[in-house]
Amino acid sequence: MAYMDKLSIRARFALLGLMAVLLVAAPTCLYVDEAMQVTMTAHREASGTEPVQSVLDAVRLTQQHRGLSALVLGGDGTAGSQRRAKQVEAEAAYQAMVELVTRRAGEGKALTAIRQAVADWRKTSADVAAGRLTRPQSFAAHSALIKQLLTCIDLLADEFALSLDPELDSYQLIQAVMVASPRLTEDLARARGLGAGILAAGKATPEERLNLALQVRSSQDRLALMLSSFDKASLASPELGERIGGAMREAMGLADQAIALADQQVLKPTELSYDGKTYFTLYTRAIDALFKVNATSMQTLDDMLTERAHRHQRRLATTLGLMACLASIGIWMGMAGARSITRQLGGEPAQVVAIAQAVSQGDLSSDIAVQPGAESSIVAAMAAMQESLLQVVSAVRKSSDNIATGSSQIAAGNADLSHRTELQAGSLQQTAASMDQLADTVRNNSNAAREANQLATAASEIATRGGEAVDQVVGTIAEITEASRKIADIIGVIDGIAFQTNILALNAAVEAARAGEQGRGFAVVAGEVRSLAQRSASAAKEIKALIMDSVEKVETGSRQAGDAGRTMGEVVAQVQRVSRLIADISGATEQQSSDIGNVSGAVGQLDQVTQQNSALVEQAAAAAASLKQQAEQLVEAVRAFRLRPGM
Repeated sequence: MAYMDKLSIRARFALLGLMAVLLVAAPTCLYVDEAMQVTMTAHREASGTEPVQSVLDAVRLTQQHRGLSALVLGGDGTAGSQRRAKQVEAEAAYQAMVELVTRRAGEGKALTAIRQAVADWRKTSADVAAGRLTRPQSFAAHSALIKQLLTCIDLLADEFALSLDPELDSYQLIQAVMVASPRLTEDLARARGLGAGILAAGKATPEERLNLALQVRSSQDRLALMLSSFDKASLASPELGERIGGAMREAMGLADQAIALADQQVLKPTELSYDGKTYFTLYTRAIDALFKVNATSMQTLDDMLTERAHRHQRRLATTLGLMACLASIGIWMGMAGARSITRQLGGEPAQVVAIAQAVSQGDLSSDIAVQPGAESSIVAAMAAMQESLLQVVSAVRKSSDNIATGSSQIAAGNADLSHRTELQAGSLQQTAASMDQLADTVRNNSNAAREANQLATAASEIATRGGEAVDQVVGTIAEITEASRKIADIIGVIDGIAFQTNILALNAAVEAARAGEQGRGFAVVAGEVRSLAQRSASAAKEIKALIMDSVEKVETGSRQAGDAGRTMGEVVAQVQRVSRLIADISGATEQQSSDIGNVSGAVGQLDQVTQQNSALVEQAAAAAASLKQQAEQLVEAVRAFRLRPGM
């Protein structure tokens, strides 16, 4: 069965056709063989009629030779020439018989028997011609030869299948012309020979009368048998009766007359006076009529057998032609059926099964080729189905991927949102706590602002007083600057004195040097004075530098003090502004404290809502996780389908 599944529809139909041919072949072969056998048998039977007829001709001539020999041996010298002529005619008939049987039948029992009959004929005819046989011996020898020829007819009938003819009319006709008629003519011929011999001798022994009576009786029986066979053949084939009925009735009438002649002119009379030649002639006429009917019947039989062979050939040809037509119609119908089924399927069953299996296994990637003209076939429908299913599965796959991605994102977003909501809830709780702390802080700030306002007012007053003190410091510094300038002038005077002293000391040293040893002590003093004067000048210079530096710093301090005074004025102004701002801040703080109380209540409510949102977000996260799992299952289910590249 697995092998059958691999075959195409045409191959399956071809196999079914082969099986049908094989099923029909056996009875057809039997029928053809039977028809051929029947045809060959009919042809063989038809080919046997002529050899049988040649034997019948030999029988007829031998019978005639026997009768003429009986006349001659009975003392009728006038029949000698007729006998000799008949012997020559019979010799030719025997020779033709041997040649014909040899040609038609070939070697066999029939040919062997015929050759023996020819040898016996030649011996008998030679003995009769030489006068070595008496009349009874000649009669017996001829009768034995004729019996041998009748046996040859039976052998030929067997050889050519005439003994078992399958059809009633021809079988009965064969019985009439090959069995009943030869034996009837033999009985009549024996009666003719016995009667002619008795009449030629003019007397008859009791034995001869008994033999003639037996031949007459046998002739009557053979005549009745022949008539019965002919009647049966005529009933089976009315056309046969019409063809040879008249000649058969005439021959039967002559046979009846011959039998009556033997009874009236030979058996009943005590004195024999009837002419033997006339007796012989009348019997010969009856026998010749029978042989004539037999020849006509043999020709009719040959025509019947030939027609039968042709009829069977025509029937066989018609049957084979009809079977060939039916086979051609069957082949055409099989091919048309295969083509119709293939067209309806759109392909071979294996291809349809493969497509269905591929689709059932989720393989939508293959291209289904639809044959031209098969747009309404199953394959075309399956191709359309696959294309629709391909589009649907492709869309579902994309949608499922998008759903899976979206659900993953939603799940991740919900998880993040849940985490953020939890953080927000925690932050809101912290915010609520912070707002409470802020409210306390704002209240504290409000109190501090009030205190700061008071302190700012006090600081404003202190700054005012500080400004006044700075002004006094500026005045004092100005006085110090003036005093510093005076000290600088004094230092300048001292520096001048030191310079003058240094000059005087130098002059004293010069004078001491001039004085020599007396002025040595004065030089020492002058040197010390010069040294002190230089040291005083150096100190005066350093003091002057210090004083100048101090004066510069005092001037700088004076400027800075002025700047500080101006700054203190600005500070006072700013402190006053700060005092006003702190007053504003104190009022705003009080208002803020009130607002923060409201915000704290709102934050508390927001914290409750956030807690509820957190629970809802957790539920949404669980739903998103379930959706993600179902989307993944959908993706896995859709992934079972194999689509074309790029879809």
